[in-house]
Amino acid sequence: MSHNTEYDNIIALNYSGAKQILRSPAHYKAWLDAKAEDQKDSPALKLGRLVHLACLQPKEFIDRVKIEPEVDKRTKTGKEVYELFKASLAEGDETVDNETYSQIDSIAESVEKALKSLKLDTSVWVTEKPYTKDYEGVTIKGRPDLVTKLQGCEALQIFDIKTCQSAEPAAFARDVANFKYHLQAAFYAELVGTENFFLIAVEKEPPYAYRIYTLDAAGLSEGKALMRDAVAAYKQSITFQTWPSYTPNVCELPLPKWAHILT
Repeated sequence: MSHNTEYDNIIALNYSGAKQILRSPAHYKAWLDAKAEDQKDSPALKLGRLVHLACLQPKEFIDRVKIEPEVDKRTKTGKEVYELFKASLAEGDETVDNETYSQIDSIAESVEKALKSLKLDTSVWVTEKPYTKDYEGVTIKGRPDLVTKLQGCEALQIFDIKTCQSAEPAAFARDVANFKYHLQAAFYAELVGTENFFLIAVEKEPPYAYRIYTLDAAGLSEGKALMRDAVAAYKQSITFQTWPSYTPNVCELPLPKWAHILT
């Protein structure tokens, strides 16, 4: 059984599930069912997963990730070369084209620079370790990218790597809000037992620039509130095995502020 399968088999609420259940329990149930039926990554998810592997477990990345041959698979020769390549793969190997491999390698170099700039205590270096905890009557789980310490500091520090289009503050703040990274911070802080949460935002295109962020007090508080709401909805749903969607009531819908032209 793989490390990922062991983690996935832990019945608990995690950050990804919490995002779904905050939409509605029905969305969470549909998300769970889809995960059980389809184990394939989207291209974006595959890129993110392999970036994490290259950054945090570089030896395994080199061993497992193979570059596909640049051949025309419509031709007889191209098909033969590609079939030989596939036959050479070991169980668990991953394949990417040369362009994607170079992109991942460049992103990983930027993340390495970011981590070096932080002067970390490499004697404490825990990558993607599964954590579980009882929280308000339900089990929560998470797998932080990196838990370590700063040199000369005893407190644990959590680091999470995020690929993005832009690492500029205004743009990345929108990513934090849209993807609810502050909710993720709340989960990891609760699981690890520390408030020290860092986001390493690294751009997916040249020059693969990066910024390192912490969340302000208001963002962390908002994340904790979202976590409590998600846990409450999860507890209600699993207790009574009901998975309601949106309210059936008619709701008045205001326009967003930016849409108003009348003062």
